[in-house]
Parts: sequence; structure tokens; C-alpha cells
Amino acid sequence: MDDSNIFKIALITTILGLSGMLLLADNVMPHEVKIKNIDKSMLDADIMIEGVVTKIDKSSGSNTYFMQIMDDTGKITAVIFPNTIMDIEKTSLNVNSFKTHRIKMTGKVTSYNGNLEIILKDASSIKVIA
Repeated sequence: MDDSNIFKIALITTILGLSGMLLLADNVMPHEVKIKNIDKSMLDADIMIEGVVTKIDKSSGSNTYFMQIMDDTGKITAVIFPNTIMDIEKTSLNVNSFKTHRIKMTGKVTSYNGNLEIILKDASSIKVIA
């Protein structure tokens, strides 16, 4: 095989591989973790957790909500910013309706004042399980 044929095969393979990655990138689900396993090595990573919402507080200065989520290994705070709150309310749900329910949510791990939190990705990233 001559160099031009090898180059063409390599180019086609590269284009197909990159196209496949772009098409499938949105379908890759973050891995589900137990709350006790969330640590600083996961900062800025998207993760999925499942737990019971034990507490919901609203910021006094904005429409930001803080949900405390507990599984059988620990608890963590999930932060829901106003734009996501509006999207949740468009689905005829109220954030306070999540309290005492088991949920599954996807979000980004962040740190605020030394505490790890999860920022809810968007309104479709939270589901009531029970």
C-alpha cells in the first residue's frame, strides 16, 4: 500500500471517530456515586446521586434554593439557581414538592466555603423516584 492510500484511510478513520464522539457526547451519563464517596478529586465533574431530600431552604437574597440530600452513606447540599428554578416551575412542579421524596439528580461537584456541593445541571436533571 502506498503512502497516499494509508493517509486516506487514516483521515477517514479520524473523521468517523470524531463525528461519532460528537454525536454520542450528549448521551454519556455521569456515573452514579454514593454521597460519602464524593471528594475534592471530583471538583467540576458531573455526577449522579440518589437520595432523599431532607431539607429545602431558599436564599434570602435571591431565588436560589438549597436542598439537603441524604443517602445511606451521608448528606450533601444541592444548589438550584434561579434559571433552573424557572424551568422546573414550567413543568408544573414546585421545588418544595421534592421534600421527603427520593430523587435522582445529576449535577456538577463544586466547593463553597470549604464544603462540597452539587450544582443541579438543569431542570431535566432531577427526577422523583419515590
